[in-house]
Amino acid sequence: MATLTPTLTLTSSDTTSDALSLTVTDSLTTTVPNIDSTRVSVDTSGTALIASSISTINYVYIKNADSTQVVVLETVSGTQAFSDLQPGEFVFLPLKGSIGIKAKSAASTATIEYGYWTKG
Repeated sequence: MATLTPTLTLTSSDTTSDALSLTVTDSLTTTVPNIDSTRVSVDTSGTALIASSISTINYVYIKNADSTQVVVLETVSGTQAFSDLQPGEFVFLPLKGSIGIKAKSAASTATIEYGYWTKG
């Protein structure tokens, strides 16, 4: 077993009349299999990052590393689109088992960076 420590910090001085300052940290126990971080190219047909046949919960990090293309994230099971990542945007989420996740470019080939860790 290993430990993954995600931290989310949100700050702003102009989203509302009050300043925003929020930091949340967690300690997640993980096990194999995992992919610490890698870059891949995705096209408009998409690439499965985690297959729907994987029944475990996985912590998933995906960043749109492309400078111009929008990356669409969708489930493998049912192909439900749930996120459009603009260049430079990222997401970190616990992915329910047996759903799977797929990334594709909205218009052309794009580069993403991703990793996943199996919940321990």
